[in-house]
Amino acid sequence: MPSSLVSILQKVFDLLEICESLLSRSSKDVFPFYLKHVELHRQLFSLSQRVSSSLDLVRFLSENVSVDVQFLIDCLNELNKIIRKIVGDLEISELVFELEQIFEVFQAIRRVLGQAGRSGKEIKNEIKNFIKSLQSNDSLVEVYKIVEKRFRMYKKELYVSYDNKFVPRTNNDLEDFNNCLKRPIRKGQGRKQSWFYVEHQGESAAYYHNLLNAPHIVGGAEISWSSKQSPLERIGVLDSISVTNIMNLINIEYLYKSLVKNDKFYTVHRWTRKIFKHGLEKCLNSLDLELTVLIKTIISNNKSIIGGDTSSS
Repeated sequence: MPSSLVSILQKVFDLLEICESLLSRSSKDVFPFYLKHVELHRQLFSLSQRVSSSLDLVRFLSENVSVDVQFLIDCLNELNKIIRKIVGDLEISELVFELEQIFEVFQAIRRVLGQAGRSGKEIKNEIKNFIKSLQSNDSLVEVYKIVEKRFRMYKKELYVSYDNKFVPRTNNDLEDFNNCLKRPIRKGQGRKQSWFYVEHQGESAAYYHNLLNAPHIVGGAEISWSSKQSPLERIGVLDSISVTNIMNLINIEYLYKSLVKNDKFYTVHRWTRKIFKHGLEKCLNSLDLELTVLIKTIISNNKSIIGGDTSSS
């Protein structure tokens, strides 16, 4: 196979890898702050346009150069059919639009609750006004009912953190705070359930938590671990830390199998990182441009060769 066709084949494979990358993982924030499948619908729509464009370019190549590229045409055709089943489905498109509307409401509420330096009363009033605005929107009647009920249920607890710096404000902060308390209790007691001990041994848990996060200074006194041993040395796995001792713990056969497995996913991961860094549109534009230049070059070179043969004869 000529090297030029190998290059075209690689560009088609790149399109397939981009598609696999989009389906395999999210390159943005996670739910509920980012709706992966809604964004995926938009991305697949853009990808479908580029697949159609690539298909036209490969067909143009087959019409102007006497090479068999039917395999590439079939491959792109099949990929385009699969994507268009999704982006061309009216029911899916309507659902995406509905989710986008709900998500806009969620983001608006998130912006209000995320304001720093404001009192709980101010935030509460702003939320109240926003909910009233939802009530007047006929297309968001069901959303209004859900939002209004939730804020009514948690109105006593929701705004406390704005006026008290010791109360974690976000759910993630609260979970982190709770885990910091419960983790040492679970380890010490060997139990999964730890709230009973938090309630009845809260003071001891606080002292232990301070020790775990040493070194720091409390009331002018420095708190730190007296032991300079690493965790591996403390539990007796290693007599001393060294590269040789750590490498001796590694199962070489298992490491090799893991590396081989990971290497198979490298090309998809490469596109995932590119999309994360540059954005999907820029990656598709670059790939489209490269394929266009490549095919035009092949056709131009082919015409030059034919013209040269004609003149020599």
